[in-house]
Amino acid sequence: MPSHVPTSCNYCGGENEITVTDSLDGHMHECRTQCKDCGKRDYWEHGYFESSQEIEGKCDTYGK
Repeated sequence: MPSHVPTSCNYCGGENEITVTDSLDGHMHECRTQCKDCGKRDYWEHGYFESSQEIEGKCDTYGK
């Protein structure tokens, strides 16, 4: 399963602002996101958005 790009909104595919909440050696592990287009907030953790448990995601992915 391809992992989610945190700068891409999982609700609309727009651009997210991110706030890093956990990182190690310069590699982000977790962040809060808010879309600049639709305003939705989400949480990205270890490659996946929390909202993917409830919606069919529209974000960009790595490894398509």
